[in-house]
Amino acid sequence: MLKNIFRLTILLQFLAIALVVITPVISVNKLLYPTRIDSAFVNMQQLQFQKMKEATKSDTSAIFLYSPSQLQINFTELEFPMPDSIKLRGWMAIDTTKMISPLLLIIPDMLEGAIDYIPAMQEFSARGFNVGVINLRGQGNSDGEYYLPGQKSIDDLIRIIPELRALPYVNHVAILGSGSGAGIAISLLSDTAIADVLILQNPVSNFERFFISHAQSEWRIAVPFLLPAIIRSYEKQTGINVAEYKYDKMIENLFLPQMFVTANFNSKEQITETVAMYDASTYFKKQLYIETQSYLKRPGTNNSKIYYDKISAFINSSLPYKSKKVSRKKLATAVRIKKEGFDSAQKEFL
Repeated sequence: MLKNIFRLTILLQFLAIALVVITPVISVNKLLYPTRIDSAFVNMQQLQFQKMKEATKSDTSAIFLYSPSQLQINFTELEFPMPDSIKLRGWMAIDTTKMISPLLLIIPDMLEGAIDYIPAMQEFSARGFNVGVINLRGQGNSDGEYYLPGQKSIDDLIRIIPELRALPYVNHVAILGSGSGAGIAISLLSDTAIADVLILQNPVSNFERFFISHAQSEWRIAVPFLLPAIIRSYEKQTGINVAEYKYDKMIENLFLPQMFVTANFNSKEQITETVAMYDASTYFKKQLYIETQSYLKRPGTNNSKIYYDKISAFINSSLPYKSKKVSRKKLATAVRIKKEGFDSAQKEFL
């Protein structure tokens, strides 16, 4: 009897050690390697979408969106080479209603990609914006081994945004960051005044809380026991100090208009986090909006007209009055750029 108890104790200890070693690796891998919404993912989703349509005999007018061209959006491909040879890719919808328009740059959440924001590109460009969506490192069809919501992504955006801002048909910049992208946007604007307006969708109060939330969704019972090992493993592989990114403290020192949005969320806790970030903001020009109808729905066609109208109105009411001065020559060339695409524009103006 005592012998069996001893063996059971040893087995339980062995299983506990294995759990401590293996679980952080599994959990960290999901943080480092989120589902990449790239060409392979699109092909698989397209097949599933077609099978579902055939099985349910759903509306044949429904389409699976994978390119802005499907919605007749006037857009151009974006590709930015970084100093370490990594290339970041995305799209930019070009406003056709005016010669010079603000740029709305969207930074997707960890589990999203540029493909999720094709409907948003259409909606916001129809409201008078040039709309850019960028896949960061390790995300979507961009290069990079890891998804890094830290200094590396911030440095990448510091290189990208001035290039976009220098285009002759762009006069101001607003940033919309979603989820982990919201945290990146806050960190970015803590370092540099690179944008005029900030929209934070489903922000978290700090990066460590993001970790806890992720761990709870994966390993609910063992979180207190395993979390330190998960964090150590992540920090070792990425060099990111998890405790460093306290967004509720950073937001106190951001002096630009800020809108806080909860939309396309999957838990009521995200509303609480958004409200907490709104309360933490000290800037006089701020706004809070909760879109309850998009609960448990992905971005895009699931967002309401009010959602797009409110964000657009906030940006327009918050932009500086001073317009970008552009010579007649550049203004005339801007027309050609809209027809010929972004690559030729880079060579001439950047």
